[in-house]
Amino acid sequence: MFSHRTSLLNLLIAQAVFHPVYADTAQTELDQLVVTASRLDDVDRQPASISIISEADIKASPSQTLAALLAEQAGINLSGQLNEHPNSGSVDIRGFGETAGQNTLILLDGRRLNDVDLSNVNYAAIPTSNIERIEISRGSGAVLYGGGASGGVINIITKNPTKTDQTAVISGKYGSDNLRELNAFGSINSEQLAINANINRMRSDGYRDNNHFEQDSGQIDFRLPVKEDEIYLKLGAFDNETGLPGVRSVNPDAGINQLKTDRRGTDTPDDWAKERTEYLTLGYTHQINTNDRLVIDGGYRDRQQKAQLNSFGGSYLDTTLQTFSLTPRLVLNRTASGMPLRLISGIDWYDYDYDSDRSDFRENVNQPFRQLDVEQNSLAFYGQAILSLTDKTTLTGGLRTQQVRTRARDTFDVTANGGAASFSNEAAPFNDEDRENSWELGVKHNINEQWSGFIRADRSVRFGTVDELFQFGNMGQEFSDIKPQTAHGYEIGVGYQAMGLNADLTFFQQELENEIRYNPITFQNENLDDTRRRGIEFSMAANLTNNLKLISNYTYLDAEFRDGPFDGNTNPLVPEHSYLLGFRASLPADIMASLNWQHVSATYFANDLTNDFNQKIPSYQRVDLSFNKSFNNLDFTLAVNNLFDEKYFSYGVNSTFGNNYNAYPLPERTVTISAAYQFD
Repeated sequence: MFSHRTSLLNLLIAQAVFHPVYADTAQTELDQLVVTASRLDDVDRQPASISIISEADIKASPSQTLAALLAEQAGINLSGQLNEHPNSGSVDIRGFGETAGQNTLILLDGRRLNDVDLSNVNYAAIPTSNIERIEISRGSGAVLYGGGASGGVINIITKNPTKTDQTAVISGKYGSDNLRELNAFGSINSEQLAINANINRMRSDGYRDNNHFEQDSGQIDFRLPVKEDEIYLKLGAFDNETGLPGVRSVNPDAGINQLKTDRRGTDTPDDWAKERTEYLTLGYTHQINTNDRLVIDGGYRDRQQKAQLNSFGGSYLDTTLQTFSLTPRLVLNRTASGMPLRLISGIDWYDYDYDSDRSDFRENVNQPFRQLDVEQNSLAFYGQAILSLTDKTTLTGGLRTQQVRTRARDTFDVTANGGAASFSNEAAPFNDEDRENSWELGVKHNINEQWSGFIRADRSVRFGTVDELFQFGNMGQEFSDIKPQTAHGYEIGVGYQAMGLNADLTFFQQELENEIRYNPITFQNENLDDTRRRGIEFSMAANLTNNLKLISNYTYLDAEFRDGPFDGNTNPLVPEHSYLLGFRASLPADIMASLNWQHVSATYFANDLTNDFNQKIPSYQRVDLSFNKSFNNLDFTLAVNNLFDEKYFSYGVNSTFGNNYNAYPLPERTVTISAAYQFD
């Protein structure tokens, strides 16, 4: 049960929803809000650093993966990139490094893709050809979307069948490392029913040995209009297999440097991972009146993962995660003392059932020698109000209270695997309950037609994942006692828009307590001492001529410890500086050309919390180039990534003893050719 703090929040929401603060509802008809895919309303009035990547932006980008496309934006970096498969790496907003995947919340049509373990989001299961737009909220989103949004929120919104013309598109791609991809998209739109469907098949041998990637995926979206209302159903699934090539080792003392002598090789030729995920979303949108809307929706997600890791002494993992969710919300338009007021309130309920079995050496053993069973339940109430103080000034405030309860059991049994010695053990049952609040308060002011500014403060929360609660080295004897991570953020920004020029500048600072991270010194997942992140984000887009557009951004990040034995040290895997300079040009013969130059500064290795390892992960720069040409219904694209053959890596782990380290080299120059045909 919730405490009196929850009851107080419900009372405040109820007063805002039902108290007659409006002066004349019949004469106050504000723009309708489409809330089935996004809770982010009135972007121009939000006091936050928000970017929208449109469908046209996606097509114009030379990036060939969704994660790389996101990394073109200010304040975003790719962390933990072990290869350049479309499903690889974590998108990191505002410098969380190793824990980027737990601090940047990724949504697909408003539903969470981040799971309760440490698995990465599979971006390859979302074909870019099926995306309508991407909303990026830096440093905000915790009130509307919940825990794990300390860095920010990325909401990937797919095409709405009711807004899509009746069409069919078939596309294919072929490229370096034997990349092959086929994609089919179709849309049917009538007064009785609207349907979007997408199927995708992707194959690649990968840059390195034992680096293959194979995936089949698909999604279908039904929309059934019922007078002014709508029933919607989304079904999707993907099935993939990935080879795990492991690390390349560098040990100067032993004269070993596999990054130079055998960059593409592997010492783990038999390691692999498989994943199969199926998901469903069912919802009903009710238009209460011209001003108000109620959405009731829920979802189910079933994920099965298997992995063979001979490199770790021989182990086989079989993990199942089932997720049930219910997320009703209410959106109201009112006036308060003559001022337009928009209110959104809702409930987020998520139930997770996580089972992980671990066996040694091989698949299909009689019984697992280790079983981890976890049940986690999350219940949150939230409310946000957007009040237009004047036609130029908007005040936004919101509050969320969230309770997370976790129950877990861990057993260990050697005899089940035919061990030479009989040994079994079971940890004391784990039963924990945490409750935290998130809030936000900000003001945005349009100074004139060109200039605008905002200021905001917020509090966000992250709860520990099941992998972080479970200690692998203790043979089933205990779980981690991890407290929720909390963050207080402050930022101020200014924007300019006129004469074909758009520019934004944001200054931010975030103070974290109990940051959750693996400590390579204690070999445990734990709460670290206080940390701080602060920085500057600048982005600009300018039409230099009718045929040439400039895009650029710069990010400065300072992520450091503020207390304890690491006081003053920099958080690993966080680049201090990153730049992007790009051009979009219309060439003769109606050829569209795109060029990106990107530079990322050096970072500390993942294990180097003490900042005393003898070197850093080197800085790198890459140039990506693409050309696009359309012939009636046929569209061709040629893309060259890493044009100048940069040999680099962005993730590495240093040894705590000696000068050696392990790294994951990324591809050199790659070339892809793609074609798409649209049927009328």
